[in-house]
Amino acid sequence: MIKRMNSAMKVFAAIMLIMLFSSAATAQEKDKATEGAKVVTTQMKSKLGLNDSQYTKVMDVNKIFLQKASETEKGTTNATEKTKKIKTLNDERDSKLKSVLTDAQYKTYTANRITYVKQFKEYYQ
Repeated sequence: MIKRMNSAMKVFAAIMLIMLFSSAATAQEKDKATEGAKVVTTQMKSKLGLNDSQYTKVMDVNKIFLQKASETEKGTTNATEKTKKIKTLNDERDSKLKSVLTDAQYKTYTANRITYVKQFKEYYQ
């Protein structure tokens, strides 16, 4: 009986450790997404002249994009599938940004899009 309890305690402890480490990894990914979104959004604020309301909305769009891109990067092994998913995420982000930005801001954004894409890659790969 004591041996069974001892084994059960070991299994329970192992499960708790796994849960602890997996939640810590998830928190780190979210922190990295937040950091990346802040860096890129701050640059966008400067180049596009975002007001405070736009900044907040663009920050949310960028953070969600980075979280999903990071999940795609880690969860997809097929390169073609990964490329398709990232393109879909980019298209979704562009669509959301178009609804937040003025026409002039969006035009400037698209002209500088390559710069932003390169910066984003640093935070989700």
